[in-house]
Amino acid sequence: MLLTIRVSLLLALPAAFAQTTRIQGTVTGVKNKPVSAALVIAVQNGLPPFTARTKSGADGGFQFQALPAGRFSLCVQAGDEYLDPCHWSGSPAIVTLLAGQAATGVSLRLTSASVIDIQVKDAQKLLSQKTKDGRRPDLTLGVWGPKGLYYAAHPSGYTAAPGNPQSAIVYHIAVPRDTALKLHIASRDVKLGDAAGALLPANASQQAFQHATGDPNSKSFAFTVLGLLP
Repeated sequence: MLLTIRVSLLLALPAAFAQTTRIQGTVTGVKNKPVSAALVIAVQNGLPPFTARTKSGADGGFQFQALPAGRFSLCVQAGDEYLDPCHWSGSPAIVTLLAGQAATGVSLRLTSASVIDIQVKDAQKLLSQKTKDGRRPDLTLGVWGPKGLYYAAHPSGYTAAPGNPQSAIVYHIAVPRDTALKLHIASRDVKLGDAAGALLPANASQQAFQHATGDPNSKSFAFTVLGLLP
């Protein structure tokens, strides 16, 4: 699905009766279903910097009021189910407003995401301990996108094992479907292994993958923290 935009601009009224500069529209997802509680962010391109935020309602509708005149990119954060067009597509909806104008009927149609699961087994809890110089151990974990951009994965919790309730840290990251990607993991502080515990060459791994539309199974990966680097 593609991000689409439909805008009808209202002509500015005389100064004494000018409308508030605003943007109004709807966020939709799969089969044009309204997406509620999505965080919509209007980012003004250029200087001075200006950002406004609002949330979509139950009908997917959103509205920005009292915006300055300018050119705005519209980003949308709707959890892991959909992609933020400002991050992955690189082509967010753009609205340009003059003072007193209103953009109505803006349609933000989101693209479904695939959520990959990454488990980092850490039986010794080394990633939660501080290094000799007083910082958290380095762990670089994320995805390289098709345009050479890097997207970091973030921890979402732990998975439990008998006798060790925090034996693995679980990371999630929402990625586009039908797109060649590379999962990257590396560390300057801990020794890394694969799911079976075999040491990773050069203490890093970069695995190519993609989630094809129609494949019901999202991708998952597992790694092991083997110890501290000297």
